[in-house]
Amino acid sequence: MTGWLLIDGSNVVHQDAELRRLASPDPERARAELERLLGGRRLTAVFWDGGPGGEIRSFQRKGIRVDYSGPGEADGRIIAWLKLHGPLRAVVVTDDGPLGRRCRTLGAKVVTARGFAAGLRTTRDASPDRPPPAPSEVEFWMREFNVRPGE
Repeated sequence: MTGWLLIDGSNVVHQDAELRRLASPDPERARAELERLLGGRRLTAVFWDGGPGGEIRSFQRKGIRVDYSGPGEADGRIIAWLKLHGPLRAVVVTDDGPLGRRCRTLGAKVVTARGFAAGLRTTRDASPDRPPPAPSEVEFWMREFNVRPGE
């Protein structure tokens, strides 16, 4: 991928059964798991609603940018990021319809959050005993993220 990946973190957690299960007793466990799955990826930012102390915070953790919205919503922080940086070939991961429409208006590509974490898990946690993903699965994700072979 050659642009930024902007992730609506709470939306991804809500759309993924395992992350939702972790969030039920402790939202921070779900956040930490998603960030673990994303860890080490370049040009990746995960945006969270709220945050520690109710303050707006943005920092690097495990190689990704983590952004807490404080008293506002992550949606507003994602839109502000796109307005500040321009779309820069940004891909926004969300199933939030109004947010997706606003991001598209600003020139960003929007992909579905449903299945996103599962796809990360498959890639990140693949064991040597597990066969690699099928070519059709690789092609699907390459189309989703608008990646051309060799990029």
